[in-house]
Amino acid sequence: MPERTFSRIPGLTLGIVSRITPIKQFPLLFSYLAPILARYPTVQIEIFGSGGYASVRDLDRVLRPIREKVRFWGHQQDIGAVYGSIDFLLTGLPEKEALGLNVIEAQACGTPVLAPDAPPFDETVMHGATGLRYRDPREDGGADFENALKLLLEGGFRFDKDSAKPHLARFSEDAFVARLQALLEALASAGPGRVAASS
Repeated sequence: MPERTFSRIPGLTLGIVSRITPIKQFPLLFSYLAPILARYPTVQIEIFGSGGYASVRDLDRVLRPIREKVRFWGHQQDIGAVYGSIDFLLTGLPEKEALGLNVIEAQACGTPVLAPDAPPFDETVMHGATGLRYRDPREDGGADFENALKLLLEGGFRFDKDSAKPHLARFSEDAFVARLQALLEALASAGPGRVAASS
């Protein structure tokens, strides 16, 4: 399908910017969130990303009750422009997620993140500064997600650029090189026999 140009709808835009894959567990997530989102007519869900037939089919199926507020945009070339066009990045469920590169990218673009309060998001999203974390909806039926949604709709959250800078520096190439260098130095000082013995 040809790529379409995104156009905003007035209201609060929650965006999924991700491959639609089983590890993200979007159908399970929206089985809890869709009934809540149905109560908020000004909240839109915009989905940017492609996926396998079954993954997209299952997501589309669970979103049917709120289909009038959901749009699929497929794969996008200019991902920076996508982040700039949404109000919040919405993540999938956490336990199969490795780090969530899209979460880091969004925050680097100044787009806050709405994510479950669990690893890896408790490390990658600075609650109250670069986004909001809410209790896993499997634990509370989505009640805490709804509280976060109300806060967003009332304008009770602002992205904190000053806090974001040192937070995101932890995920920079320089920080990665420093961690790798420290690891290599530790391995070198342990000596070959000690490394093999501890493996």
